[in-house]
Amino acid sequence: MSEVTLEDVAKNVHDLSAAVQEMQKGLVDETKVRDIATELVENQKLLAIEQNRKNGPGPDDTSDESLIPGRLAKMQSADRLYEIQTRPADTIAPVIGRKADTVRAFQHAADKVALMGLLCGRDEHPKLPMRVQDTRYFREEFLPLAQAMDSATTAEGLEYVPRELSASLIERVNLQLLVAPLFINVDMPSNPFDIPARAVSRTRLGKASENTADTGQTGFNKITPGTRKVTLTAVKFGGEALVSRDLEEDSLIAILPFIEEELTDYMAADFEDTLINGDTTGTHMDSDVTSSTDPRKNFSGLRKLALSGAKTDVSNAAPTVANSIRTNRKKMGKYGVRPADLAHIVSINAYIQLLADTSVLTLEKYGPFATIVTGELARVDGSPVIVSEFVRSDLNATGVYDGTTTTRTEVLSVNRRGYAIGERRGLTLQVLRELYAEDDQDAILASWRKAFAARFTSSTETTVAVAYNIAD
Repeated sequence: MSEVTLEDVAKNVHDLSAAVQEMQKGLVDETKVRDIATELVENQKLLAIEQNRKNGPGPDDTSDESLIPGRLAKMQSADRLYEIQTRPADTIAPVIGRKADTVRAFQHAADKVALMGLLCGRDEHPKLPMRVQDTRYFREEFLPLAQAMDSATTAEGLEYVPRELSASLIERVNLQLLVAPLFINVDMPSNPFDIPARAVSRTRLGKASENTADTGQTGFNKITPGTRKVTLTAVKFGGEALVSRDLEEDSLIAILPFIEEELTDYMAADFEDTLINGDTTGTHMDSDVTSSTDPRKNFSGLRKLALSGAKTDVSNAAPTVANSIRTNRKKMGKYGVRPADLAHIVSINAYIQLLADTSVLTLEKYGPFATIVTGELARVDGSPVIVSEFVRSDLNATGVYDGTTTTRTEVLSVNRRGYAIGERRGLTLQVLRELYAEDDQDAILASWRKAFAARFTSSTETTVAVAYNIAD
């Protein structure tokens, strides 16, 4: 994968803006504009990955005592390799004196071995080796990388067989999400998990009088600070990748990148789709979400959480900064004031139309030294504009899907401090060998447990606003 730079994305934005202007003059057709937009969205995902790798570990990473070199050196070989495999590469690399890219190469190979371990060693497949350690890939590709992680692993590393996914693969899943990085992420030690918080509304302290007498003094108003809790309840997301057993026997190593890609794509797509379009009511707001197992029924997303007073009917007009983004901010009240706390989430079509508005400051205009958030392609009044493929462009005039009128989209504005994402269990894998046995296939099942909740009272606080009935 070639590195994508901020300049590359800025050029994409510039080319798209120019193409939009040419389309308005009738010089190019809409297909060219959409092609450029699609390339831009893909490049922004790659840019997010590159930026995350270069940012290095955060303060929480370095505070973990398990990363102290002395303690790591005392671990047995398998424990040490497990620590290296499951820690972020940028965090563990300085501790063991290796380059982060070298650690990532080891982690990537470990993912393949973990997947092979799920698929190999089955009596019903005599053509496959009984042990992962017997494969050429383990001996010639994985083992040298494992031994390169630490000189102490040279002898013992032969017996280390990864059983879990590496931090590198989990990082790739997370970085495909463009909306999730907007919000605070919380590790959940239990389910449900309560986060303590202050009261939403302030309490007035009152006027204090000067006391000059020896008796009868007037005291201060006494208050009890309000408290509340935010409850995170984890739900499960899962996806399957079906693999032909003939293909496993003939080309096991070759299909592993395909399996990884399928798993990351499934998980990223389901979670982001639900963050935007989730609805837990008996009948989903969109008529095409009917299955009880549809991930969009796991929790309420931003569209559903928007209060009726924070919604604006744009009357089938094209989106502009005035009729959608600034109107959303006005509806949000105090939650729409600070640009740094806001993000605007739009569809590809809405983004293309917004480029015609001079108030939209595109990426190439504020330079390569700007600090951008994941997925950011432009700014309006200092807040990032995020393009997500899961902002629907097939809605009706009331802002929902009905299968009849499918020519409208929407613009969501959200206060990033208003929501929290919880993780109860990270990405895990298992193989289903019998479910598709009559088709001579195996299924690799990936799942994780996530939560999403408003940090302020969702029934009263306007932390998200939606402009709907926007011409697609």
